[in-house]
Parts: sequence; structure tokens; C-alpha cells
Amino acid sequence: MTVAAEQIRTWLAGHALPLWSHAGLDTEQGGFTEALTLDGKPLFDRDKRLRVQARQVYVYSHAHLLGWTPPAGSPSALDAAAHGFRFMTENHWHEPGGGFVFSVRRDGAPADARIEAYEQAFVLFACAWYHRASGDPKALAWADRTMAFLDSALADPAHGGYFENPGRGLPRRQNPHMHLLEALLAMHAATGAPDWLARADTIVELFRTRFFDSATGTLGEFFGPDWSAAPGTEGRIVEPGHHFEWCWLLYQYGRARGIDISDLAGALYRFAEDRGTDHDAGPAAGLGFDAVLRGGDIHDSDKRLWVQTEAIKAQLACIEAAGSAGDPDASARLAALLERLFTLYLAVGHGNWQDHLDRGGRGFAESAPASSFYHLFLALTEVLRVRDGIETLA
Repeated sequence: MTVAAEQIRTWLAGHALPLWSHAGLDTEQGGFTEALTLDGKPLFDRDKRLRVQARQVYVYSHAHLLGWTPPAGSPSALDAAAHGFRFMTENHWHEPGGGFVFSVRRDGAPADARIEAYEQAFVLFACAWYHRASGDPKALAWADRTMAFLDSALADPAHGGYFENPGRGLPRRQNPHMHLLEALLAMHAATGAPDWLARADTIVELFRTRFFDSATGTLGEFFGPDWSAAPGTEGRIVEPGHHFEWCWLLYQYGRARGIDISDLAGALYRFAEDRGTDHDAGPAAGLGFDAVLRGGDIHDSDKRLWVQTEAIKAQLACIEAAGSAGDPDASARLAALLERLFTLYLAVGHGNWQDHLDRGGRGFAESAPASSFYHLFLALTEVLRVRDGIETLA
């Protein structure tokens, strides 16, 4: 099965975007719903996480920029993004201390008042894309406010980067910094302001000096207070999906800076392909594992949807970096990953997805989390842009 551009556009524009701006939009009490049943019904009994609101603001802001036209009677992409942006900024911001809280109840009342660096990074990302789509100056004001909170409440001047939360909980993680890099690059793309790219420089330097182990070509996940590896098994866990995601981001950063960063991106890519991917025969062959250990032993053989979307983005980054010379291996891997994405994860229909497979390719998630749409939308629009030269959903 070859997944053609028209199949991707039909799934995105004809199925997924209408579903998640209809069943996935809580028009009664505000914001986006946390999840849908596999047949596309909203699940209103779950608290609304900040990351979901921010990611869906991104999706519909990007869809607006790509010219998506919704079905008659449905909200426009920009209206959906604005709806989520208002709910996020009106309900998740914590007063008087500042920072966005982890989750609220359906009606916007506080639920989980944790303030995490990971969540703040996604607010920045949403602000960047919403500003690009709408030109609303409030998006830039909220981005500045969020960055100021990160700097004042979570920055670590001694060891670099940001603490997980104001309580400086352990273990420290690379993951919030990866998404902060993504957000900083998005803010630079949205504004052209050099300060955002300068901030991205510091995250990439932290990657070089703290997160990345050049001896094994691996990216650590969990760390102690000084960025040394966390003790025991925790310090040996690496996630193939994050290797792929950093690979894509490093190539994005390299283009923004006009530098060659293929040594680092290539090392991450090779480890994830060689040691983090299932090479056994079977319907789920070629998919990335949820987690392995630095030596390559499998730690968690299940296969989350987002891991595969990040593998798709990494193939595209390699193809784009190769230019006119092309990358036949990455192109072949891209074709195989797209085939498995559509036949294993998106086959539930309705513009929906199965979020988690076991090693044999059997789905076991009982609902579709809204948080995965960001991964899918970005990966599939990158396929259209890089492979097919298409930058519209009109």
C-alpha cells in the first residue's frame, strides 16, 4: 500500500479536522475535549489538560494557515483556535504566582494545580502558531509572560536549563527542554526576533553537554539535580521516539542557524533505527518501541502512535537534508511507516486513531487522546510539504 498525498489530505481535511472541531470542541463549557471514544464521541468526564488545549490551538492555527475549509455549519479553523486560546489563557493561568496549571475541570475550575515546565513550553508553541494565524497581539503578550515566568521561577543558573516545577522535583527530564526548543524555534519563525533563536542556542548546548551521550549515540531521559544520569535503570532508559523527535528538531535548528548539525542528528537517527525499532517480521515490523535501554535491550516493547509520527518526521528531515541527492533508505522507511500508520493506527476510521499497539500490532487503547492530534497533524503536513511539495489543505 502506497499512501498518496490525496489520501493524507482526505484524512486530514475531510475527516480528522472536522471531527476534532465538532466532537472534540466543547462548545457548551469551553475548550477542547480531552479524548474521544474510538467511534468519535466526546468524553466529558475527563479533566482538560493544558497540553491538550495548547496542542489543539496549534493544530487549528496551522490548519488555518494551510487554507482548510470546514464543512458548512462548522467553526472555521481560526475560530476553533481562538476558542481554545481563550479557554487556555482565561482558565489555566495561575494567580497570583503565575504559570499555567496542569489541568482544569470541564467548566474551567481548577483541577490539578501543578505547574510544570513541560506545559509552559506548549503554551509558547501555541502562542507562536496562533500569532502566525491570527496576528493577535495577545498571543505575543502571553508568550512573553510565559517566558518571563519560566526564567523567574524555573531557571537553573547553576546547572543550566529549567527545573521541572517550582518544587524542583526529581528526576529532571530532557523532554520539557525538547519541547521548549520546538517552541522557541516556532516563536522565531513567527516573529523573526533574534532573542528566541538565541534562547534556542542554549537548549541545543544543553543537549550537547548534558542530554546526549556521544559514546552510545543516545539521548538520556531522566537525570539528577546536576544533570548527571538518574540512578539505576531510570538513568539507562532511552526513548526512540524522542531520538527521532530531536533529530527532526536539530535539523530545523540547523536550518534556522545556517549550520550543519547532521553529526548529532545522524547519531540519534542511527540509534533509533538500529536499536529502537522492531526488526522482527510481522504486521508491526519497522515500528519504534516505546522505550529501550542505552545498550539496545528492549525496556517497553509496546508502540505508541506518537513514536511512529516522530519516526516519520525524522525520515523527512533526512530526505530534506540530502537535497537533490536524495536519501533512498529514508524514503523507503517513510513509505513503510506511512503504510503502517494508516493500516494499524488510523484504520479505526472517523478521522480518529488507535493510540497504542502491543508488539504484535494489536491496539489496546480504549479511547483516542486529543493530545496525539498534534503529532499526527505535524507529521502528515510535513509529508505533504517535503515529499509532495504541497503546502495547502484547500
